[in-house]
Order: sequence, then structure tokens, then C-alpha cells
Amino acid sequence: MKKWLRGGLFTLAGLQTIVAAWQYLLPRSFYDNFPTVKLDPPFNEHLVSDVGGLGLAVTATLYFAAVVLDTKVAAAALLGYAVYVVTHFIFHVTHFDNFSLLEAIGVGTGLGIEVVLAVLLMYVTWLIHRAESAIAQPVRAR
Repeated sequence: MKKWLRGGLFTLAGLQTIVAAWQYLLPRSFYDNFPTVKLDPPFNEHLVSDVGGLGLAVTATLYFAAVVLDTKVAAAALLGYAVYVVTHFIFHVTHFDNFSLLEAIGVGTGLGIEVVLAVLLMYVTWLIHRAESAIAQPVRAR
């Protein structure tokens, strides 16, 4: 199960790295070229760069959690990631005014998958932690 957790953490971190680095390093390109972003004008370089920097911070915690593979570290990284993706998902599914049906489905589905992956990995982390705690508990005398 730890292999699934590590793989999931690296997957989330890798995907987040691509988006966050693009936002931070090339904010105008991100705004102009990432699907549906320019549907929420106007462009603000400072805002896009700051969001990219925050995304890189989340990315760093996910990579760290994947490397050390401690359940408490993984839970903390996933909790932070989940807060980000859930709030991002909620914003987008309540602001589809300028989106075509296909764009709305694509954004809602893509962001929804991030939420589901975060929750599933949090569950896997909990299962691993519970199993490790049970092993660490000494057998009680009867």
C-alpha cells in the first residue's frame, strides 16, 4: 500500500509542478494558453505569479512526503493539497458563466479528479497509519 501512496504523492506533485512552474515562471503564457484561464479576465501578472508560487510550495510538501513516506507528513501534505483543490473545484463549478458546455465539463471533471485523488490518498494514508499503529502496539497480557 505504501507504493500506492508514494506513487500517488509523486503523481500529484508532478502534475502540480507543471502547472505551478508555468504560472510562476511564465504567467502571461499561462493566462493566454492554459485552457479556459483567459475566460476569467483580466490578466494580473502578480496574482498569477503568486498562485504559481503557492502551488510550488504545495508541490514541495508533496515531494517531501513522497520521499520520506511518513504517514503524518503525508497526511499534512495531502490535507494542504486537498484544501487547495477543493476550494479551486468549488470556485470553478460555481463560475461557468463564460464557459461552453464542453469547457465546463472538462474543467469540472479535471478538477473533480484532483479532489477524488486527494481524498483517496488521504484514505490510503490513514489505512497505512492504522496498520503501522497496530503493529507498534504491544500485545496486552490477558
